[in-house]
Amino acid sequence: MKKGLVLVVVLVVLPVVAWLAATFYVGLRVEQVVRDEVAKMEILPGQKDVLLDVVRYERGLLSSSAHTCLIIQGELAAMPQAAALSGQVCSLSTIHHGPLAFTDEGLKVGLASTREVLDLSALPPEGKALVEQLFKGKAPLVGSSFYGFDGSVRIRVALAPVDLDSPMGKVVLEQLQVDVHRPSIDGYPVNSFVTVKGLDINAPQGQLAIESLTGSVDVVDMLGGTLPLTDVNLNGEGLLYAQHGLPLLGFDFTLQGNSQNKGDTLAGKSGLWLENVAGAMVPLAMDSAYLGVDYVGLDKQALIKVNALNNELDQLQTDMLLGAMANTETADPQQTIARIQGLIDEMMTVIGEQLLHPGESQLNMRLLVDNAGERQLSLDARTRYLGVEGRNLPLQELQALTEQQMNQMLDVSVQVDMNHAVIPPPLAMRLPGLAAQGLVVQQGDRWSSVLNASGDEVVLNGETISVAMLKQRLEAASGLAGPQDGELSAESGSGAH
Repeated sequence: MKKGLVLVVVLVVLPVVAWLAATFYVGLRVEQVVRDEVAKMEILPGQKDVLLDVVRYERGLLSSSAHTCLIIQGELAAMPQAAALSGQVCSLSTIHHGPLAFTDEGLKVGLASTREVLDLSALPPEGKALVEQLFKGKAPLVGSSFYGFDGSVRIRVALAPVDLDSPMGKVVLEQLQVDVHRPSIDGYPVNSFVTVKGLDINAPQGQLAIESLTGSVDVVDMLGGTLPLTDVNLNGEGLLYAQHGLPLLGFDFTLQGNSQNKGDTLAGKSGLWLENVAGAMVPLAMDSAYLGVDYVGLDKQALIKVNALNNELDQLQTDMLLGAMANTETADPQQTIARIQGLIDEMMTVIGEQLLHPGESQLNMRLLVDNAGERQLSLDARTRYLGVEGRNLPLQELQALTEQQMNQMLDVSVQVDMNHAVIPPPLAMRLPGLAAQGLVVQQGDRWSSVLNASGDEVVLNGETISVAMLKQRLEAASGLAGPQDGELSAESGSGAH
C-alpha cells in the first residue's frame, strides 16, 4: 500500500517539478530575448542619445514583468523639453512563461506570451490631460506577442479608439491595428497586416475620411542589411476629401506592388486601381482608373550603396537638426556640410555610372481611365536605357554629351488614345493643328498618337522622321517660331525613309 502511494506521489510530483523547472528555464531565456529585442530597436537611425531601455525587469516563476522606457541622454538631455520626456513614456509588459503560455486565444505551447500597455502616467499634467481627452481613460496603445520554440514571433499592436472634439476640429478613429508575424525573430520575411477603420478628420481647412483600409505589407528580404524587398497589397474604401461640406474627391482603391531579386539586378512592379471616383476635383469624366508602373534591370549593389549613402545623409542631417535644437555642436559645421555634399556627389556618381544596365534597364507605365464602362483614355509608355555604345560613361563625360548623343541613350515608345469628350476645350481647339502636323490621328470620336524613338530616328504614327523634324512640328503646332507649311512639307518628305 505504501509503495503504491509513493508511486502515485512520484508520478504526480515529478511532472509538476519538471514543468516548474521548464517554466523557470524558459523565464531565463525570455528575459534575454526581451533585453536583446529592446537593445536592437532604433528610435532615430544612428542616434544613440534617444533609445529604449529595460529600466526594470522582475522575473517570477510563472510570469515576469518588464518596464521599458524612452530614454534621452547625452547632449539632447540638455534640452529641457527633451529631458522632461526621458523616462516618462514607458511600456509595461506582463510576460507569461512557457512551455504553456497564456494568450488572447487561450493556452499555447511556446516560449512565452506577453501583453504590453503604453504607460503615460508619468507625463506632466497638461500631457496627461491631452491623453485623457483623446482616449477617454483607455490605455492609448496595447500590444500582445507570442514567442514560439521554433524562433517565430507573432505581434499585435492596437491603438485605442479616438474621439476628440475641439474648437480646432474633430478627430474620430474607430480602429487602428497592426499584426506582425516573423517565422524567425532575427530573419525574414516579416509579414504584417494593417487595419484602419472609421477615420474622420474634420477641421476648418477641410475633411479627410477613410471608411476602411486593410491589407498586408511584407518585407520579404533585407539586402545588404538596409534595402528591403517588399510585397504590398492594400485595399481602401470610402476615401473622401471635402471642404465646407462639398465632396471634392472620393474613391475606393487597391494598391499592389512588389520588388524582386533577379541576381545582379532588381525588378519591381506596382498597380493602383481606383473605383467609384467622384468629386469636383476629378479632372475629367471618369469613375474608375488604373495606373501601373514596372521596372527591370536596376543594379542591386548600386541600389544597396545608394540606400546606405542616403541613410548616412539622413543621419547627418538629423544630427545637425538635433544639435541646433539642443544648441550644441557635435562636429565642425563646415566639415559636416562638406561631408553631406560628398555623400550627394557619391550618390549621383553611383546612380549615373552603376545603377542602370545598358540594354537591360527599362521602365514601363500604363494609364487607363474609364467611365460608365467605356474607355476614355489609355496611355502606354516604355523607356529602355541603351547607354553610350552599350556602356555607362563616367559622370563628367555624361554631363558633357551633346543633345544628339543623349538622344541615342534611350529607346522610347509612347501610345496615347483619348475619347474626344474628355479632352479639355483648350486642347480640343488645337487638335486640328496637331493633326495637320501629323502629331495626332483622328478616328471617329477618338484621337490617338503612336511614337517610337531610338537614337536620331522617330517613327510618328507610322511615318519615319528625324528628332529635329519632330521638334519643328511641335513648335509649329504650338504656334512658336517654325518653318512655313510649304517648307515643313518639303522637309518632311525629304526626311521620310
